[in-house]
Amino acid sequence: MSSDALAARPDPAAAHTDAEFVAMLQRLKTWSGRSYRDIQLHAQRAGHHLPYSTAAGMLKRRTLPRQEAVTAFVLGCGLDEQAAAAWHTARTRLDLGLPPEPEPEPEPQPEPVDVRPRRRRWTAAGAALAAIAAALLVVATVDQTEDEITLSGAPAQHGQPHQVNR
Repeated sequence: MSSDALAARPDPAAAHTDAEFVAMLQRLKTWSGRSYRDIQLHAQRAGHHLPYSTAAGMLKRRTLPRQEAVTAFVLGCGLDEQAAAAWHTARTRLDLGLPPEPEPEPEPQPEPVDVRPRRRRWTAAGAALAAIAAALLVVATVDQTEDEITLSGAPAQHGQPHQVNR
């Protein structure tokens, strides 16, 4: 058994069969680190009677132990009343032949607001504006260059550009 398996407290709700439930009880004992005599002592302190021989015997079987023995065992392993109730519920479910409860589905997370399309719009508008500005700059530069060529040489007379003879 890996150290991760020892570190995690067994969940009785995961048991699908009587044998799996007993295996969970065995893992609980291993998880608790207590001997059968320690389990007997702690169960007694919690107000339950569980001889160590009964605790050992119930983990060797493949059938469901009595409900009172399960509660005493779980408390003897150091779990609280709430955890004992979860073990009680799982044992009752198996005794009645009911399937395990499905795991609750995680709450749906709201869809994140995607601002990228808006940025794309601004990027597209910016690119269009830059293209227009570049086109105007080219037209203005070409127009200015034509004026300079026309005006070079001699000054124009009577509003007519002067032709340079070469």
